[in-house]
Amino acid sequence: MILSIISILTALLFITGTPILLIIAGWVIAASYFVIDFPLANIGVGATDSITSFVFLAVPLFVATGDFLTEGGISQKLVAFARSLVRPLPGATTCSAILASGMFAAVSGSNSATAATMGRMLGPAMASTGMPTSRAAAIVAAAGTVGVIIPPSVIFIVYGITLNVSSTDLFSGGILPGILMVLMMLVAGSFLSRKYEPSAGLKSLKLSDISRAAVGAWLGFLAIGVIFYGVFGGLFSPTEAAGVVTIFTCLAGLFITRKIKMRNLASIMMRSAAITGMIVPLVGFSVLFQQVLAQLGASQALQDLLASVGQSYGQFSVLVSMMLLILLVGAFTESVAVVLILAPMLAPVALNLGFDPVHWGVIFVVGTSIGFITPPYGLNLFVVSAVCKVPFGHVIKSIWPMIFVLLAAWILIAIFPWLSLAFIPSR
Repeated sequence: MILSIISILTALLFITGTPILLIIAGWVIAASYFVIDFPLANIGVGATDSITSFVFLAVPLFVATGDFLTEGGISQKLVAFARSLVRPLPGATTCSAILASGMFAAVSGSNSATAATMGRMLGPAMASTGMPTSRAAAIVAAAGTVGVIIPPSVIFIVYGITLNVSSTDLFSGGILPGILMVLMMLVAGSFLSRKYEPSAGLKSLKLSDISRAAVGAWLGFLAIGVIFYGVFGGLFSPTEAAGVVTIFTCLAGLFITRKIKMRNLASIMMRSAAITGMIVPLVGFSVLFQQVLAQLGASQALQDLLASVGQSYGQFSVLVSMMLLILLVGAFTESVAVVLILAPMLAPVALNLGFDPVHWGVIFVVGTSIGFITPPYGLNLFVVSAVCKVPFGHVIKSIWPMIFVLLAAWILIAIFPWLSLAFIPSR
């Protein structure tokens, strides 16, 4: 009875727009004290222990990298290179935003940073072609989802810590799925924007322009190379890679592009710290939330329910049920919370179905990434709504074609394990 009252009050807080962190924290504290009689001291200890992992240090570093990329002018060069490649396509500006998102993702590891950067840089350019601003914002929001799929990925790091799966293997597993998502969004984006920006023809594709743009984007390529060669070559761990590329992008902005001034360093780092300050407490309380659910028997109950579904309707129905659950929960809460709360419940079921831990991890994280653009929560939708100055409701109306495209990509990733395991020799 008490738990029902707590849950109803929590749901009311969610409906009224209370931040998800406060909702989870309030539920955890109330359930711990009134329902399962956990000592309140456990809350502080458990939350602190959950964020003291060395691997987790990569999260604030990759967040800072995204800010240094943008402020240092490196992102703009990557966008120029992307535009030189897609110039012959219908909707070239739209396609350049999608392709540039994939490149930016290969350094930043953040979906919201990718969406915000592309929204600021290319949202107005897309709208200037005659495309409705809401559609431009929706496409940018969808393109931002690859920020946590193409390595490095903040969410892959959190998933790896939570489920004891190698972050490096998860990074490898995200390469082809991320490329698939970008390619499918390129096709959709070109189709949706073809009447606003017709094809310029193959004559517009000039090797000299591509070469010039590639030379201009050399710092971005070097940053990507440092991460990929360093991590996959075994030179350093994902956390060490995050530190190296953060310092590199900072120094590049200070002394090579000179777009970053010493006096601006504090404000850039404060902006990164503000984002980290939202993620870290959410991690701590989400871990506690999962622990409380385990004490209440919710984890076992969910696993038993899925097992009964499998016995009645077959294993395929279990996979579909889990994917729908990931999408549903991801539509209402933040991805870090989804990983920390839901992943420990579903991973044992997936392994019993015969899924490789890395393949299932990729399936899970791709599902949470689609949650970034799925109403009503959809973090990327809020980001582009603010950046592109479009009413949130208008963005929701325009996002559905891109959701269907990403759902199709997700199904392909689930059906074909080799997409996730091709670059992992041990698999």
